[in-house]
Amino acid sequence: MVEPNWDYFINAPLDQGTIRFETKTERALHARVVAAEANWIEYKTCEQLSAYWSAKRDLEVFREGRNHAKQR
Repeated sequence: MVEPNWDYFINAPLDQGTIRFETKTERALHARVVAAEANWIEYKTCEQLSAYWSAKRDLEVFREGRNHAKQR
């Protein structure tokens, strides 16, 4: 099973890597989506698909909240 490297996501600079993130939370949520997608592709179970959808939804909700806060 694929697990994100949480130590990296806590300690690495935000501008490191190919995708730039505004917060460490956003980067961690993105890592969760990537790991959940890899697990779903590997195991092809409904549980893994549900975890992928949940991770993707959490990231989208976080980004929507950040965009809403910026508009204020």
